[in-house]
Amino acid sequence: MALRLPARRGFAAGLALLTVSIWVSDAGAAGFALREYSFEAASTAFAGASAQSGSPSFLAYNPATSSGVSGWDEQFTLNAIYPTSNATYDVATTSASTPAGGRTNPDDFILDAYEPGYAMRGRLDDRWTWGVAVTVPWGLGTRYAKTWAGRYYAVESRLMTVNASPSVAYAVNDTLTLSAGAQVEYAKGKLSNAIDFGTIGAGLGVPSAVPGANDGFVEINAADWAFGYTAGLLWKPVEDLSLGLSYRSALHHQLRGDVDFTLDTAGVGATLSALGGAFVDTRGTARLDLPAITALGLSWQATPELTVLAELDYTQWSSFRELRVRFDNSRQPDSFQTYAWKDTMLVAGGLTYKASPDWTLRAGIAVDETPTRDMTRDPRIPDATRTWLSFGIAHDLSPHTTIELGYSRLSFPKESIALNATTSGNEARGNLSGQTDADADMISIQFVMH
Repeated sequence: MALRLPARRGFAAGLALLTVSIWVSDAGAAGFALREYSFEAASTAFAGASAQSGSPSFLAYNPATSSGVSGWDEQFTLNAIYPTSNATYDVATTSASTPAGGRTNPDDFILDAYEPGYAMRGRLDDRWTWGVAVTVPWGLGTRYAKTWAGRYYAVESRLMTVNASPSVAYAVNDTLTLSAGAQVEYAKGKLSNAIDFGTIGAGLGVPSAVPGANDGFVEINAADWAFGYTAGLLWKPVEDLSLGLSYRSALHHQLRGDVDFTLDTAGVGATLSALGGAFVDTRGTARLDLPAITALGLSWQATPELTVLAELDYTQWSSFRELRVRFDNSRQPDSFQTYAWKDTMLVAGGLTYKASPDWTLRAGIAVDETPTRDMTRDPRIPDATRTWLSFGIAHDLSPHTTIELGYSRLSFPKESIALNATTSGNEARGNLSGQTDADADMISIQFVMH
């Protein structure tokens, strides 16, 4: 049994690509998922992503797609997402119902994103193949001014993940391939927001405490590893039709790290800390439940030049119930916010057209549901159902190298935020109501070598 590997230079370059800093935003897929692992998938708005096997980049959608390799191949992808965002809040008060002060119309709070990806696969024998995909499947990046009107809910929010998914596939016969693999994921997050020491102090009778005027600050930096699995199949009932089914398991992170408090200059926070023992630097843990994803794809070669693609993905976002930080300092109450997200669907359709032996054109459209609810949507993740409109072009530079370039336009409707101080967990955050709006442009570039 011969194992065929790519040149060491290509593999080392792939690892180097993923050691650079990765900044991500929530302007990718719905929630804070990122689906843009592959140029081919992104340029058809993910239509047929789990049913195609022509490139190693499809491994991230269905591990059974390693069966499409003849010897070995590898792929490098870089996506650049440039969002625009703005919001208008007509209610922004402290929990004491006094004006929070600060800017009520923030903009550009969703950060630009740069997402690298790498995949490689090889053939072991006539039936067995292997693959590995290294992706950034989840990400979040929003940032507001420290003095803005909703500062008690969010100032800065970041989540970066790197997921390595090795897998093997077995061709049962000429029409059916089965596959299974593992997920090894590293996650690193940062959360920060202001603390309204003025309202807390006024409620406890601390002299000189003024709601909205004695702000402190808290920042949490935490990281963790998690493990899961993937499974998939490819079935070709007839020569020109390919159906793919895949499953990526849920992942459960226990992010742990440092919690840093900054007290107000008027001394209200220092008084509260001396009285109760809270608001001192400590360590903390935040549980992050990432959803399972089931994908069903179709690829039909209608003519020698034209391929019709479709995709239906189901993401179990209902596992994301709340974000809660538990502190090592027993005198510091938990900090939590309820999300209660709902499961979602992505529906996509697309086309691939072989214009010549060296040129391929792609296009697609998709609707990706948001998991958020009006009463729990917040400034950290101001998500909305998005529509993808995508295009791409691929050119074979040589028999062994292909360069691909794509563009996607992501359109979001306006969505409301209606957060209330009477909701459990929001007692010290105040009231915040308004509308957010966003859209994004994404440019993708990919190299495939075989």
